Amino acid sequence: MVKKLVLIPIVFSLNVTAAGPRWDHSIKIDDPELTVEVAAQQCHKSLINAPELLEAWCETAYEMGYWSALVPISLHTGDGTRLVAEAKERLKNKEPSAYTTLAWLYGSGQFVKKDIAKAIALREELLVLDKSFTPNQIAANHMKLADLYIQERNWKKVAIHAKHVLKHTQSNFQKKYAKRQLESAEQHLSSNEL
Repeated sequence: MVKKLVLIPIVFSLNVTAAGPRWDHSIKIDDPELTVEVAAQQCHKSLINAPELLEAWCETAYEMGYWSALVPISLHTGDGTRLVAEAKERLKNKEPSAYTTLAWLYGSGQFVKKDIAKAIALREELLVLDKSFTPNQIAANHMKLADLYIQERNWKKVAIHAKHVLKHTQSNFQKKYAKRQLESAEQHLSSNEL
């Protein structure tokens, strides 16, 4: 069996990545002073640098309260049952990372049946949550919405969300990405109007 590796950007979660120094062998999983942040970093770094330790580090991070550790565990094992259940449970409490995780899952068909309409609904609901999001976090959600609307070929919606990103983001990456989305939408809209 070939395992497919798909990485998810969880926009509103703890900011940890596999970037930075390679595997740090000095960090011990049984250190009584281990913090959730360090465990989460080791979890993510193990994906690239020590896959044989991924489950141990990610389970430790999960037990310490970093529920997003279920993403690399699920991708590593090919079983997203716990991830889907945890995200659905956390959605009841309106946790932003639950929305982004479930939207990714439904939008990609990873561990659930692909359902673009459900992914869009989750991202639209995220926009109206009463949370303090940064402009770049809001723009990232609009970018993802534009991507989902591209799959539906709803070019008017793609244009609306891409324009929002261009107007509100400070991220050069997001601006470039949204510009490409908008150009694609405009091309499709103009060709359909002929």
